Amino acid sequence: EILLSLTKTRLSALASVHSITGRSKMKKEELAEALSDYVTNTEHLSSMLLQMDGAEWSLFETLLQESSVQDNTIPYGDYAFLLDRGLVFSFFSEGQLHLIMPEEIRDAIRKADLPALKQQHGQHQLAYQYIVAASHLYGAVNVDKLLEIYNAQNEQALSAEELLNEVNEAIGRGENLLLHGGYIVNSYLLHDLDEQKINDWIAKVEGKPYYVPDQEELLRYADETYFEMTSQLSALQQYVLRELCKDQETVEYLIDDLQLACAKGSSIQDLIYEFESRKINFKNPLQAQQTIQLLTEVYNHTRMWANNGFTLVELQAIADGVKPELVKLVNVSAADTVPKVGRNEPCPCGSGLKYKKCHGK
Repeated sequence: EILLSLTKTRLSALASVHSITGRSKMKKEELAEALSDYVTNTEHLSSMLLQMDGAEWSLFETLLQESSVQDNTIPYGDYAFLLDRGLVFSFFSEGQLHLIMPEEIRDAIRKADLPALKQQHGQHQLAYQYIVAASHLYGAVNVDKLLEIYNAQNEQALSAEELLNEVNEAIGRGENLLLHGGYIVNSYLLHDLDEQKINDWIAKVEGKPYYVPDQEELLRYADETYFEMTSQLSALQQYVLRELCKDQETVEYLIDDLQLACAKGSSIQDLIYEFESRKINFKNPLQAQQTIQLLTEVYNHTRMWANNGFTLVELQAIADGVKPELVKLVNVSAADTVPKVGRNEPCPCGSGLKYKKCHGK
């Protein structure tokens, strides 16, 4: 009944999501019947359920028990996947949002092995989180390396085929990822680089060691807004608030964007542009110099995509035979003061030029 109440355009869109063959030649009634047959098929349903994220699964379980939910505060993202696949339908009545799961779908789901599906869903979700987290932490991650990390941190191992299936499902779910040359590449690289430059990027990171945090820390990166708030970032934030801009929200957005820019290995000009674009101006040369020195500290202590998640300081420690985990202990207090750089000393940005010829200008 619900399907027949929809327009043919909406039915065609649902049929397209499920790749129902011959849909372009079907009449409205035929589309409704084909969709009903598809979405009530236990095998198809099981496959769709395994693709849900945590919020979607929670809503699905609620609708399985209550058939309908009235709640105007439910975020669209929590039910968009279910809506786009015809498992749930939304209706408005007197300004109230109602989400409904049809009886036929509830009956078909009950025929499946729900406990087993729930366990499988948990495993799928974990693999999904690893894929997304790794793309945020590394920018581009070798598939074999990600498989190694996952299997080292979890009792139930994944096969290479299972991991690739999970990656393809994540891409199908709309995650901004690409499989390219044995690497999972994240969306920011896709926006910034063409195919040749992505190949060059992969060639640059290939063979470098990977920074691998414990599972709890790694999975924090599944949230695209998460980053490690280093003491250097905190020192820069405090300085900007004290000397350059009193607006807390503006400075928080600035710090977010500076961290991402450093992770991507942006130039000092790009970092300064983040200030300029927000009309945060330096009042005198000393403020500019102090800001650049603080930015240099941030840059050197940011987990960078080009270094497979290591900071420049950690990489230098590895080269010097020092364990990277000891680097934080050495540098915690250093960020609380502005470092002094001699005019003829190497510039802290790592350009190889003397400070007076580089950022000392």
